[in-house]
Amino acid sequence: MRREQKRSMQESYWNRSSNHSTHEIFSKLQVPPDTPFFARLDGRRFQAISEKVGAEKPFDERFAKCLVASATALFKSNFNPALVYVASDEINALFLHAPPFKRRIEKVNSILAGTASSAFSLSVAKLFKKRLITTFDSRIIVLSQEKVTDYLIWRQRDAWRNHNNAYAYWLFRRNGYKPSEAAKKLKGLKTKDLHEILFSHGINLTKTPAWQRRGILVYREPYQKQAKNLWVTRRQIKENWNLPLFSSKEGQTLIQQILNWAKPSAGRGKIV
Repeated sequence: MRREQKRSMQESYWNRSSNHSTHEIFSKLQVPPDTPFFARLDGRRFQAISEKVGAEKPFDERFAKCLVASATALFKSNFNPALVYVASDEINALFLHAPPFKRRIEKVNSILAGTASSAFSLSVAKLFKKRLITTFDSRIIVLSQEKVTDYLIWRQRDAWRNHNNAYAYWLFRRNGYKPSEAAKKLKGLKTKDLHEILFSHGINLTKTPAWQRRGILVYREPYQKQAKNLWVTRRQIKENWNLPLFSSKEGQTLIQQILNWAKPSAGRGKIV
């Protein structure tokens, strides 16, 4: 009797201790309800990746296309972002009306990063003919509806700074400076200084391609499609490589238009 009792106690203990899901202390952490948020995906060691694939410096359109492919994959995987902003080596996906995985932060971060990573790796294989493992990390930025445009303005300004630094850095490298020396020369230089240095070498930063200076937006745009005797509104994925400044009236109008298109009722009506 004592032996059976001991065995029963042991089985009870192991049943309790084997339920390791109770130790997943962050699994139920969620973004608050009805709260907009960005998932910002940053490429890990992308400078080294760009070296390995032989990307052009300071910017390579093929590399940008790989980033856009990762952004597009978020739409095609039915995560329903309102828009995705791509700049430098990061992807910013905005979620408003249909956040994935019931706003569970662990799921959002891990699966979005995994989706972007796999899409980017496949695009690198296609465009650069290189087979590499590439990865993104992900973080959540919670904000109010009114702050969406402010956030995009902030990231676009950061893209502009990165654009200027990249051109100056690679100018120094081509003039014989080692990586550490080029980075050291950039320290303390203001935007005006960078412009003057680059302009003296025939580079006008205001004339570089818009996508390098201002980033790229990916979103769904409505269009009309005829079905028998009806015209039906559908939505298609759009890439905008020629963005205005988000701080301008034109830029803010564009953002608001895209957010309106992203509303659940948008793009579902039928027109006879």
